[in-house]
Amino acid sequence: MTTTPSGFADLGVPADLCAPLHAAGITVPTPIQHAVIPDALRGRDVTGRAPTGSGKTLAFGLPLVARLRAASASRPTALVLA
Repeated sequence: MTTTPSGFADLGVPADLCAPLHAAGITVPTPIQHAVIPDALRGRDVTGRAPTGSGKTLAFGLPLVARLRAASASRPTALVLA
């Protein structure tokens, strides 16, 4: 039986980033967030397409913030193309 992650922590988002989401009432990831966040947190290049209002900003932004906080400041660590 396959289980689907039910929260952002289940997707691998660090607890200190999950807390403000929960406080804002954002507790259940959207389909685009389920699809993008785990791979992005692993440092993989990701692309995604979803309707306006589907949660793309958090899908790409949460892993970006998590990885920037853990990275050395000596070199570029992210590239955002829109």
